[in-house]
Amino acid sequence: VLEVACGTGRFLTFARDNLPDDSEFTAVDLSPFYLRKVAENDRNWRALRRDRGSKPVTIVHAKGEDLPFAEEQFDAVVCMYLYHEIPREVRSQIAAEMARVTKKGGRVILTDSLQKGDRPVQDDTMGNFEKMNEPFYRDYIEDFLPRHFEDVGLECLTKTVLSSTKTLTFGKPL
Repeated sequence: VLEVACGTGRFLTFARDNLPDDSEFTAVDLSPFYLRKVAENDRNWRALRRDRGSKPVTIVHAKGEDLPFAEEQFDAVVCMYLYHEIPREVRSQIAAEMARVTKKGGRVILTDSLQKGDRPVQDDTMGNFEKMNEPFYRDYIEDFLPRHFEDVGLECLTKTVLSSTKTLTFGKPL
């Protein structure tokens, strides 16, 4: 499992709680500060489980649009709350990279905030979030995210909306 733009790696601890102990996890982020927190969270997570054979998280300093991995290396790629932070063209580049490193039959899971049309009652005020130092947010809420992934050969399988969050799951055909 690869997490792109992993932040502090906290999500990976939750994923590890729900997958077999021998599962392998890789965390990628552009921030060295966050990657140090990933290492700390990983050590704490393994210590709480008294090291039941879990491998340490592989920590990689890299940009999402230039992932240093082989093609079809991961069964699953996860990206959470990154897309509203970046320009549209970078969204496309990252989608292409996530598709490239996902194995055939694998999944790409994207989680981010709602967009226009997800909860129509909120459409008129949704753009206000841009005023909180979110320069790409207005474009994000108008961007049809599945297109970025479908353009690189992935199929949109599910859309889940809960509270103010949306998750899209894509499959890479066999």
